[in-house]
Amino acid sequence: MQRVGILHQSHIPQAVVTAEALAARAKELGRAVWLRSSWDDGLAQLDVSDTGLIICVGGDGTLLRVTRVAAPSGVPILGVNAGRLGFLTEVDASDALDVLPHALAGEGWTEERVMLAVEYGEMTAYALNDAIISRGSPARTVQTNVSVNGTELLAVRGDGIIVATATGSTAYNLAAGGPVLPPATQELVLNPVSAHPAAESAVLLEPAVVVSIRVKTDHGAFLSLDGQEDYPVSDGAEIIIRESPHRARFLRFRPPGYFYASLSDLLHRRRRHPDLPDPDAASGAAARQGE
Repeated sequence: MQRVGILHQSHIPQAVVTAEALAARAKELGRAVWLRSSWDDGLAQLDVSDTGLIICVGGDGTLLRVTRVAAPSGVPILGVNAGRLGFLTEVDASDALDVLPHALAGEGWTEERVMLAVEYGEMTAYALNDAIISRGSPARTVQTNVSVNGTELLAVRGDGIIVATATGSTAYNLAAGGPVLPPATQELVLNPVSAHPAAESAVLLEPAVVVSIRVKTDHGAFLSLDGQEDYPVSDGAEIIIRESPHRARFLRFRPPGYFYASLSDLLHRRRRHPDLPDPDAASGAAARQGE
């Protein structure tokens, strides 16, 4: 890890201070360092193939954004929490300088997570959490006809439909009553939201499936990726979702069983504070408001 990249949430003062301190310390340890805001223009086109480690300083929304940059090159990410949630991040900002030498020395282990590849028109984009097709008007519903591997599975009308990875299972999918999957799981969750027929429930899909969603609406709809990238969807549009060829790679120092302790803490915290935002920037609000 001779070259280190640091991407930080420039709208959070603590993230800026922490990122600058990490950059200075990495240089003292003999590493080449580049430092950029996660909100910089052109971030999606950033070439990180010559970087051995990316340190992401912010909240879960920042980590989602940074993952889409790092995953195509297979660069591991160390998530440093300087936001509100930190469910996906690995260390708190107060501990980051102590952890840095261990990360640069190649210690820890790498956790890989499935991502989505979403095709809409001529666009192909990637998401770590989920792809959501939702209604375009608060007072109207949207119909989605869903096929899996060429076989029609669902035809429902409601608020929309979620296709989530294991990572995204703790986000909007959880709020919509879907199951939580362990992070290494390759299956996807297909979850209708406030759908009619009401008996339709979440479906677990095996890896490597191809999901086709045909949208029927007379008032427009939206495709949202990780709650951060939104695209208008017109009547008759088809959206194809499959497992991405890229993997999110996170540098971890906690033991592999960390997930259940984190999940328990999250669920108990939300029971004590039901007004907390959904985890993993589920609705995109956290990302837009500075996570």
